[in-house]
Amino acid sequence: MSIIGSKSSAKSRQLTIWPGALFLAAASLSFGLARYDYNLSDYVVRLAYQLAACLLVPAAGFLTALLTDGLRRRIPPESTGQSVERQRRPLRPPLEKLRTLFLKARHAATAIDWRGGPLTVALPLGLSLTALYSLDKAWKTYVLPPSAAADQVTAGLLILAAFPLLVVERQMAGKEFPEAKALNRLCRLPLLVLLLLAGAAGLRWLGVGWWQAPESAAEIAIALVAAEIALRSALYLFLPLPPAENRRSHAESAIAGLIQARPPEIRAIGEAMRREFGIDLARSWALDFIRRATVPLLLGLAFCGWLLTGVTALPLDQRAVYESFGRPAGVFHPGVHLHLPWPFGMLRPVEFGVVREIPILFAAEDGTPAENSFQPTDDPAAIEGAPPAAANRLWDSSHPSEASYLVASRANQRQSFEVLNIDLRIAYRVGLSDEAAQQVVYNVASPDDMIRAAAGRMLALYFARNTLADVLGQNREKFIEGFRAELQSRLAALDAGVDILAVVVEAVHPPAAAAPSYQGVQASAIKSVVQVAYARGAAIRTKKVAMVTAITARNSAAAAAAEQLGLARRDLTLFDGDEKAYLAGGTAFLFERRLDRLVKGLKGLPLIIVDHRISPAEAPTLDLRPPPVINASFPDEQ
Repeated sequence: MSIIGSKSSAKSRQLTIWPGALFLAAASLSFGLARYDYNLSDYVVRLAYQLAACLLVPAAGFLTALLTDGLRRRIPPESTGQSVERQRRPLRPPLEKLRTLFLKARHAATAIDWRGGPLTVALPLGLSLTALYSLDKAWKTYVLPPSAAADQVTAGLLILAAFPLLVVERQMAGKEFPEAKALNRLCRLPLLVLLLLAGAAGLRWLGVGWWQAPESAAEIAIALVAAEIALRSALYLFLPLPPAENRRSHAESAIAGLIQARPPEIRAIGEAMRREFGIDLARSWALDFIRRATVPLLLGLAFCGWLLTGVTALPLDQRAVYESFGRPAGVFHPGVHLHLPWPFGMLRPVEFGVVREIPILFAAEDGTPAENSFQPTDDPAAIEGAPPAAANRLWDSSHPSEASYLVASRANQRQSFEVLNIDLRIAYRVGLSDEAAQQVVYNVASPDDMIRAAAGRMLALYFARNTLADVLGQNREKFIEGFRAELQSRLAALDAGVDILAVVVEAVHPPAAAAPSYQGVQASAIKSVVQVAYARGAAIRTKKVAMVTAITARNSAAAAAAEQLGLARRDLTLFDGDEKAYLAGGTAFLFERRLDRLVKGLKGLPLIIVDHRISPAEAPTLDLRPPPVINASFPDEQ
């Protein structure tokens, strides 16, 4: 190697090591700030992820170029003959085999050029994948727009940070070592990203609505370049490696080469394809055919796309007023429709059957629109927890969904005014007829604002005509029905094409001065209702107790009467049986019955029979056993 070549190689090494180290350090710092919790805002976290992603890409290029340049500078040692191995003490056969395997593995490991081979692939592949991961985290981090001061500071810092990158890019543009052009193209990526992010912050500060476009373009550019480097690194594993003196860094990007002030030349693209992949685009008949067919094909696609503007598919909840050459030609209902393409035929969409509910609110003192001043929350409250703020109905606290009006009142024998708050909502929909759809399209700019203005005038007129006592003591249902009918008639007179479905009065809150008195009236009314309910419950309870007592007495008397009747029927049956037995047996029955009673009466008593007619030699035998039972059937007594 000559002295000039060594000096040029050393200079290229200095030009790659310091920018690569700085890019890697800045990217690591940004990624660490975003990855770990340092009590930073979501906007700073997302910006740190974006900066880390755009800095990791040039860091991969510079570090890979440094490794490739070091590989070219290393000259392999020349062989001086056969190497003399050191005499080793012989071992036993198993140990000798293990030593042989170890020596072979060590020789294979030392033969691999780790810095010139695997590391040049793993380093750009890992850094590019890390850049894609950081970009993915930035996409998933949703933030609200920051303050104007934060946008100003962010835009200024990003523009200042672009100057060092511009210096590095210009230095790479004037160098002659092999990786200079590739590194020059990679330096354009963070420079472009910083300018786009600064432009997004500036547009957001100026209040421009499409400030997300530059930020999205920056993220897409980072993703494309990082994906290209990762794909090149993965494909490099399957390609044969060139000799060390001819090896070049593969951490380059053709997409980054498109970032330039002038449009890319076709000749330069063809030259890059021939140099990288060996494809000569100038000799390809397919590319020549594509070149000749591109313009007619694009024109045909544009014409077909223009014709497709004459095909419209409307969903079930939508219809459209069709204008042919600027004049209304009908109303299209849900379904697929064919019409003249744009601009000869145009459709103005209209809702079909969608019911909307709006609160009657007006702009706040700071100019906030009514729809933004009231933002109800849908957070569910715990069963045992505190109720949500939307459930607060106390009169002494303000409610964002209520409008305030002046109402005439009488205090201390003098006329005065009181402030009354009412929470009123209106449910409406666009009329279902075709005429109503055309009226909404051509006569109404904003149905919500029109209904809110008409209802506000009606409420103001109503409260001006009625006193506070009339408003608080009126029939709520009658007021709602009359209000809905009058509002519908006013909208019909304006040809608004809107149907008022319902008027919902959530609450009417009296002024703070009248709140205690009216609350006492309500408490008395509630107490009277509760007492009436208690009295009705006591009366029902007393009646039920009397009914239970009467039913119990009646059932007891009926049971005693049935028992007495059963005893009487039993005695009657026995008497009838004895009478029939007497008629059939006569004295025998009486004698048998007498003996039966005698046996029952004398049972268990000692007996002494005295009779002078009985001699001791002729003592009779008395049979005191019970007589046999004679079955006799008698007719049932009715």
